[in-house]
Amino acid sequence: MSHGANDSWWAKLARPVLEFPLDLAFLGIAVALAAFPLYQSEIHGTPLALALGLPVALFAPGYAVVSLLFPGNGPSRCSARSLPNRLRRGGITVGERLALSFGVSLSLLPLFGLALTLAGFSFTLFTVLFGLVSLTLGATLLAVIRRLTIPADDRFSISIRGGASRLNSALFDAETGADVALNLVLALSVVVALSAVGYAFVAPQDGEQFSQLSLLTQTDDGEFVAENYPESFTPGETQPVYVSVTNHEEAQTKYTVVAELQRVEQRPDGSARIVEEEGLERFDQRVRAGESWRTQHDIAPTMAGENLRVVYLLYKGDPPTDPTIENADEHAYIWITVGMNETETTTEAE
Repeated sequence: MSHGANDSWWAKLARPVLEFPLDLAFLGIAVALAAFPLYQSEIHGTPLALALGLPVALFAPGYAVVSLLFPGNGPSRCSARSLPNRLRRGGITVGERLALSFGVSLSLLPLFGLALTLAGFSFTLFTVLFGLVSLTLGATLLAVIRRLTIPADDRFSISIRGGASRLNSALFDAETGADVALNLVLALSVVVALSAVGYAFVAPQDGEQFSQLSLLTQTDDGEFVAENYPESFTPGETQPVYVSVTNHEEAQTKYTVVAELQRVEQRPDGSARIVEEEGLERFDQRVRAGESWRTQHDIAPTMAGENLRVVYLLYKGDPPTDPTIENADEHAYIWITVGMNETETTTEAE
């Protein structure tokens, strides 16, 4: 009796593992493993990103959703083969399941983009990848639960030999050679179309790669805004400004920011001439694609008077020996006035 009870206990414990749908287990593991290399900016836009991104974007979400909607076998293996019973048991053929997986994935992409927009998220590598993986894994988990709730004989299961036989029959068991050729052309057209859409989805788009430099200040409630910059300084006073760099280069990029204090002379024709300048500080940081980096700069002017500006020059990589606005990738500046101390004021009066 005790031995039989132990066997029953082990059987009950092992049953969920043994009955776990292998196709959904493989889907979840494959998507989770593909997410890590896809997030590495070094491979973005490479053939590896294309190979990993195509199934993640154009097959995995649809397969998970279709598995959730149709947990049962196709009509050839279901005991009840009438249309009402097929719909009730969620049974479709392997070919229908695969075709629907691509179709549902393509249908979900615009809805997914709309959801990101309505939720206030920007289209960064992280948000898109995190959203797709979360959608796929969530639907996969629900599909596993639903499939385990129906009788084992009616559940959909993967058979490599049976799947290959069905594919061979669908392509080559035609009445004429023209039908076989038409099937092959149709299959090839689907592959090419899906590849083109997938490449457009995972590859970087020309004309959309840039770096953004911003100057920010912090409000009393901790919010960062692009206004209320410091304008007046007393001798020896420091005031903070936050330098923000956003990477839209579709690849990890090393940035260098050069901060300079310049005395500017306004010419009669409206142009400006730098009559004196001094380097204040330099910052460098590697920023992942789609991410931002922000650092605080405490401005400590080393000159006094009016017509002073603090210039921030952004470079991808190392800056040149003589950084200027003309050779910078991006630049931003603020105008400041620094009062003179009493000794300087007295000297000027004399």
